[in-house]
Amino acid sequence: MAYATSDQLRLWLRLPEPFTPDETATAELLLDLAQGVIDDETGQSLESATDTLVLDGPTRSDPHRTAPRSHRLILPRWPVTAVESVTVHGEDGQDQLLVYGPAADYTWSADGILTRIGDTWPAHDRAVTAVVTAGFTVVPAGVTRINLRLAAAGWSNPEGLSAETLGDHSRSFSAEALGMELTTADRRTLGAYRART
Repeated sequence: MAYATSDQLRLWLRLPEPFTPDETATAELLLDLAQGVIDDETGQSLESATDTLVLDGPTRSDPHRTAPRSHRLILPRWPVTAVESVTVHGEDGQDQLLVYGPAADYTWSADGILTRIGDTWPAHDRAVTAVVTAGFTVVPAGVTRINLRLAAAGWSNPEGLSAETLGDHSRSFSAEALGMELTTADRRTLGAYRART
């Protein structure tokens, strides 16, 4: 699933005719590049996908505790739509597959929080493996708008021309001239979708 389609880009650019195959390929490339800019800013893909996450145990900044523990483990990707499995890895090398449910070992929320019931999460590195489906099945409209605006900027200046002089004909190119730069407002919008670290 892309954040925006080539047809949406054509409408954004107010082009009356359908894209040719070459124009469609160019539009899809620009949309992919723009999506990369968005993903770099959010630190995660916003597309729904199932991933195997290997997580360090939660820690607290309490210097008096030798083994900081918590009932809550925050997943980096969200919104979460499904949790297939959660395995706790003991420091002794023993694995424990947890059972889901309020009367079992853990619950999960769409906000990406795994809550351990009747116990805490281990605090060591690589303590938990979770198979999680996270992301949006329908991309938020604000993200689609940013994707289209960035791709349209690349469409308007496909060569990345940053300066041109007519006398003795001098041209200068740069990647920044493609115009695929996020504005302060874009960063504010995308801030709501940042991965958690």
